[in-house]
Amino acid sequence: MGYRSDVMALVYPLGGEHNLLNYDKLKLLMNTTFKDVYDYWSDDYFTWDDNHRVLKFYAPSVKWYESYPEVDRFAKFLAEVHALEYEYEFIRVGEEDDDLETDSTGDAENYMYVERTIQVNL
Repeated sequence: MGYRSDVMALVYPLGGEHNLLNYDKLKLLMNTTFKDVYDYWSDDYFTWDDNHRVLKFYAPSVKWYESYPEVDRFAKFLAEVHALEYEYEFIRVGEEDDDLETDSTGDAENYMYVERTIQVNL
């Protein structure tokens, strides 16, 4: 089965939900420049939030190893969209209690956070 993580990322234009033109441009980029990333992960993992003008990526219980080509390409995708003046936030939560990875651009809005809770499974 292997070690699994929950991964989430948000991508949005500079200026957040107020920048409609660049949000529409992001949709175009996902169907052209970043089509390989979008097609690999598909609509199962990507969703468009038109109300907040954010592209959401959520991959629960996936093997997220940097050596996997699709994971490496996703990391490059985030760097590339940032170079095109988009912001991103990224969080990966692994199975171990101390396995947490976060990344974001300097101007990110910090819409995402990790909250730890106590669960009972009897």
